[in-house]
Amino acid sequence: MRALLLALALAATPALAETPLNAEAFDSATRGDTITYDYGDGLLGTEEYLDGRRVRWAFEGDLCIYGVWYQRDDQICFDYENDATPACWQYFLENGKIRGRYMGEGGGWEILESSRDGGPLPCAGPDVGV
Repeated sequence: MRALLLALALAATPALAETPLNAEAFDSATRGDTITYDYGDGLLGTEEYLDGRRVRWAFEGDLCIYGVWYQRDDQICFDYENDATPACWQYFLENGKIRGRYMGEGGGWEILESSRDGGPLPCAGPDVGV
């Protein structure tokens, strides 16, 4: 009986066992890569992770914007140019892929890494070729 109760308790609490990536682990899992994220109903966008905790992001089919990221509590937050509100996420590494949970207003939805490469983010408009 005790084993059954333990098994039920463990099965009922997998989300509690999740440990978000800290800044060092997130940097190690992303730096130098360009990662495209899917939100379940299609592609959301692509982010290039640069040295010095800098990023270049583009929503699918949109212009690139630049930003920086930092750790705040158990979240990784991004400050992008022309946006005064930081975008904060909890990130997890599952089978070598990044999964993120948005923690801002209306949060709780998730993104999943759909592809990764080491090339620069192809930017439309003024950053073409960068």
